Amino acid sequence: MEYVGFITLGIFILAVVGTLFKKIPLPLQTVMILVTIVNVIIGGVAHLTLHEGGGLAAAKLLPAKVMGGIIIHPLTALLAGLLIAGALSASGGFDAIKVIISKLRKSPIGMAGTVAIIVQLPLMSALPCGRILAAALLPVIFSFGPEEMGVLNKRQLIILTGAYARNAFGSCGPSPLGGVGAIGEGFLGKIGYLRAPQAFSLLIGTALVALFLKFLTTKLYPDDVKVKDESNTASRDIKVTAPVKGYISLGIFVVTLVVALFEVLGKVPVQTPLVLGAILIMIVAKLNLEDLMSGIILMPATAMVSGFLAAGSLAATGGFDALGLIFNGVAGTWLGTAGMIAILVQVQTILPLSCSRILTAAFVPVLYLLGPAGTGLLTATQLAIVMSAYIINATTSCGPSPLGGGGMMAEGAIRAETGYLRPAFSFASLAFMPILAAVVMKVMKFNTFHEATTSLGASLNVILITVVLLAVNIVLFKILANMVTSGQVTPRILYFILFSICGAISGGMLAYLIDMTSIIQIVQGAIGGVIAGNLMVLMTPRGQEYSLEYEDSVEMKA
Repeated sequence: MEYVGFITLGIFILAVVGTLFKKIPLPLQTVMILVTIVNVIIGGVAHLTLHEGGGLAAAKLLPAKVMGGIIIHPLTALLAGLLIAGALSASGGFDAIKVIISKLRKSPIGMAGTVAIIVQLPLMSALPCGRILAAALLPVIFSFGPEEMGVLNKRQLIILTGAYARNAFGSCGPSPLGGVGAIGEGFLGKIGYLRAPQAFSLLIGTALVALFLKFLTTKLYPDDVKVKDESNTASRDIKVTAPVKGYISLGIFVVTLVVALFEVLGKVPVQTPLVLGAILIMIVAKLNLEDLMSGIILMPATAMVSGFLAAGSLAATGGFDALGLIFNGVAGTWLGTAGMIAILVQVQTILPLSCSRILTAAFVPVLYLLGPAGTGLLTATQLAIVMSAYIINATTSCGPSPLGGGGMMAEGAIRAETGYLRPAFSFASLAFMPILAAVVMKVMKFNTFHEATTSLGASLNVILITVVLLAVNIVLFKILANMVTSGQVTPRILYFILFSICGAISGGMLAYLIDMTSIIQIVQGAIGGVIAGNLMVLMTPRGQEYSLEYEDSVEMKA
């Protein structure tokens, strides 16, 4: 039966890659359901025909095994989160947020302080899907631009939109309302364990995306955003209003969020206060079921279910066993365990899908089996650190996805070419956020809470590492941007150089953080990071078109 697992795993990977490159013209959820059906059929035939297959009795159990792959807690929490978000949207709660933002701009904190709050608002609101708040606030951000209020020029609008999108399309990870991180926490057996590493890395990673857009993207592709740059136009006020029920609904939502996050009611499921909050908003705002459903985004829920089903079909047919054998095999090569981990942590940004829950549901069990419960390649502490790095990379992978990923909402909002924001998103997920998450998990959680190290010393170490990483990236951005503008390299070559250097730093640091501290292991991790970075560039179809456009424009100018 072992080779059956390799067959079903191959079908799954081909389906993912085919959809990514638009060779399969179907919604991703449909593709995952079809993969599930095909894998179950193959598994059933194998059980019936092979001597060691187990016969008809084993074949009958396959559907039950597939359904057993669905983890109920994150799914029900996601549905509850979508329910209250839908109630908030239908009652005018998002309009109330727009009014508050408009007033903040005229307060003592000014536009700079308002922008700082806006870009971090998705992380603060902790909704189960970044699309919920993005759909409401992206038009607000655009209104600050040169075509409406005139508060921001074109370049500033691009940077603000990209930074906000990075924060929004990663905020579902640390969300306690059925966030992606709950999948990893479920396997670790500690709900909330991954929340702080994700939140911190996303907080700072948002700034790195803004820097990438400022120093590279807006310089390399200045004409790929079709917004009129009327930066000299005097700023204009556009009146924003919200109904009274919107403010009341927003207040109920904030209280509900506090109750859910800080367990005010004690050890009750997070779903309970969310559903109660949604019902209360419906009563206060006098909403009917049709109003409520119009505000709910179902894509994340269907993505999670289809991902769990595909993962279940792999588990039932030996696909995960095959994947584990592959990773163990890689760990036994010159890449070693450190190199294998460096690639595994980045796999979802290499293959970015429209919702990160799909591959997370499939790969987290494999990662878990690398720990004490499986092959034992990683200790429990190493597993937790790697899981924190993996989950933030997975969570943010919907941003750069060309398959209806969250980043396409932001690109559409500023009328940018498809894929315009993808390099910035992918780079932050490769070079920065996984390392910060791993640092917080190791230095703060393990050293401080498990080994009684002073929290001040741990905090200073985290801050120092963060500042050094930011400084290194800024220097690289400036050097490479000058090389491109002077005609020394094309944008595509620039990306290979940048992703290789920072992939090496990321892979080497991750190896060091999980106590693989020998020179050989650090080098293996660095090589794994280089491979992951180059795969990201190669798996970006739009990136190839950009480089061709750039080369053509250079030839025309010459």
